Amino acid sequence: MGLPTTPSAETRRLRAIVAIARAVNDAVIDERRFGDLVARTVATLVGDGATLWLYSLDNSSLVRVGAGHRDAISAMLLREGAASVLRGRGDAVVDAVLDSGAAAVLNQDEMGRHIAEFDPQLAPWLAVCGVSSVAVLPLGDGAWPCGVLIATRDAGRPSYTDDEFAFLQAIAETAASTVNTASLLTGSAAAVEELRRQATALDQLSDVVVAWDNEGKVIGWNAAAERIYGYSAIEALGCDAYTLLDTHVIDPETGQRSPADRAYTELLDGLTGAGSVTLDLTQRRADGETVAVTRTLTGLADRQGRIIGVIAIDHDLGDRGPRERTALHDAVTGLPNARFLRDHVERVLISWAGGAGLAAALVIQLGDLNTLLKGLPTDVAGQLVKVLAGRLAASLRRGDVIARTGQDEFVVVAESVGDVANVERLAKRLVTAARQPLAAGGQTMLLHPAVGVSMLDDRQPVQLTPEELIGQAADALPAARADPAHISFGSAA
Repeated sequence: MGLPTTPSAETRRLRAIVAIARAVNDAVIDERRFGDLVARTVATLVGDGATLWLYSLDNSSLVRVGAGHRDAISAMLLREGAASVLRGRGDAVVDAVLDSGAAAVLNQDEMGRHIAEFDPQLAPWLAVCGVSSVAVLPLGDGAWPCGVLIATRDAGRPSYTDDEFAFLQAIAETAASTVNTASLLTGSAAAVEELRRQATALDQLSDVVVAWDNEGKVIGWNAAAERIYGYSAIEALGCDAYTLLDTHVIDPETGQRSPADRAYTELLDGLTGAGSVTLDLTQRRADGETVAVTRTLTGLADRQGRIIGVIAIDHDLGDRGPRERTALHDAVTGLPNARFLRDHVERVLISWAGGAGLAAALVIQLGDLNTLLKGLPTDVAGQLVKVLAGRLAASLRRGDVIARTGQDEFVVVAESVGDVANVERLAKRLVTAARQPLAAGGQTMLLHPAVGVSMLDDRQPVQLTPEELIGQAADALPAARADPAHISFGSAA
């Protein structure tokens, strides 16, 4: 019998990658156990130290879930450093990596300059003295990273070779895949419960509210849906949302009806502007009678902002279809109007009161718009307003809703915003869009927008009306006009 052979370095690395990929259960049950596995793998096979950081549930900070080092004392120092760092307020290199999605390596000279500005509270991954080089690798791409892997080399040791860096990238990619898989496993039940919770809250509304998950199965059916369509919630829940009511879409140009199949949900995948889409439909009731409705579709997001289903609000029109559609939308831009907005904000407030997380309302006022449009032909003025509305709508995230509420005023409602910084970025995009030049009649016109913001924080359960929420944002407009950034936050709920 021959003596056992020592595995090659390549074999050990491959086994390590497989072990990380198989550690889904650890990532589900105990993130820190999984984090320590990843950090130990880096420390042992590449060296010398490593920490693994994942975003908190609200994406406001990086939380250390694992630390390791070849030296026991250094490992202890890494574990005793700051356990979390606020997003955007820590190490500039780490922030740049997370924003860009591109990994980075600092060599000895670069580390020397970097450590000169080093604050252990902002960069606890550098808690071990004598670091000569560091590799920072995002977990996931730049759009949706779930965290970061940071590896360090002790003083006197060479920087990472291309081969070692490639292995670190493989570890980061595998760790990201494992974390995301674990998140899906732990989040699937929670996602369904979130859909049910929000749909149940919407039972208080007079309009029909139907919700379905990403597989098209009905998971929400309010009292108005029972009344209008004749199916009880017990009968409707679990059915296919697209066939239960024999839904047909009405072409606004020809009036022709066509069946709505699963491609119908592709409309939601493409939502970038108003954040919702409105269609005229016919639906079949339980008694076989056909009813006409206007349906507004919105992607339903969980607390991490992931789309987990669809929520539909139906207005029973009878023979009033075109008139009702006009009553809910601005005649010039086609955007939702103030009446539509109030219904939507009412839904948002109900969801928020049930714990749906941070949300915001933003009032955009263009005080000089009317002056600039004076003297222009009606059709030209209308076209300019359409262009402006399109620019504002293109600045939004999927799921955000924008309405035109006045001649020179728009309102945006944003749910699942994560943190205040995301709302501020949204406000800045709206200001930038509104300040783009408008050209008409050989003239170039510039607007001077102001954006007032009102926040909804579920940690402060104060019941508001739609008018109060929008009013808080409007009250911030005077301060926004005086602010160099043209943005001001009103009193939070």
